[in-house]
Amino acid sequence: MLKHKVRTYSVHGSAPEMALFILSRGRNAGKPMLEPCPNCHIIYVNSDEEREVYYWTFYAFWKHGFFHPHLCGSVIDMLRICDLKTLMRHFIQPAFEKACTMPEMTKKIKETWQLEQNLLAQSMKVSELREALVRKYYLTI
Repeated sequence: MLKHKVRTYSVHGSAPEMALFILSRGRNAGKPMLEPCPNCHIIYVNSDEEREVYYWTFYAFWKHGFFHPHLCGSVIDMLRICDLKTLMRHFIQPAFEKACTMPEMTKKIKETWQLEQNLLAQSMKVSELREALVRKYYLTI
């Protein structure tokens, strides 16, 4: 039994405040979002703490590629709401409960995300440096 209500987001309706949005189409299906988009599902939560733990739980599953085998569609991949509910019941909800009892799991996942962001920023700086060197030494006459 699911503990949280899961629905498909409608662009014509207003977005609820206490909710987490899960991308439902494309190769990034299953990616958690804090803001809605036209192709997403809504998970209604009771508090900001629940939303944060669910966000990082979904993020870990999405980053691991957990949702890929469950996508369907011949042209655009899609995560159906019935599949999402089944996955939540069997995998995500138990992982959420485990993350609530061991908050260091969520903290470690956040730290890996921050480390990844730092590495991406460093990679961008190295790329900018390389472009500047090429312009300075090769493209100036």
